[in-house]
Amino acid sequence: MALMANDASDLADQLILLTRRLADLAQAQAAMFSNNEFASSSPINDEAGRLAATYALETQRIARHPEILQDAAPHLKTELREETKRFKDALALHERSIERGVMMAEGLVRAIAQEAVAARPTPQAYSPILGGIAPARRDTSAIALDRRA
Repeated sequence: MALMANDASDLADQLILLTRRLADLAQAQAAMFSNNEFASSSPINDEAGRLAATYALETQRIARHPEILQDAAPHLKTELREETKRFKDALALHERSIERGVMMAEGLVRAIAQEAVAARPTPQAYSPILGGIAPARRDTSAIALDRRA
């Protein structure tokens, strides 16, 4: 969905509000992720997705036609720059929070897999070469971990 503006200042004002809301949503989700409240961030995703699509359309349109904002009031241009910087900072925080969650999940899966391997009995087999039962060997069970998952 594209923004409908009457003039350059109206467009700049709408972009400021859109950018501010996206920054607020990114900060809220980052705070939830930091508190390990991943499931409670789910309701925010729908709104963030819709707004992000609009933001992407508008920023692409402005990149192709920068003259669109040429006649906007100078104070609105300044405020838009400030909100854009705040949004980028919020996105960086959001990204770090997601990376932390991914690392925690991967570590948890690795620990569970190691415990599962350690808990399995180690098979022992008869060996005519050794003249009896062969010594037990570790990691003879079939557990596979997909590191790309």
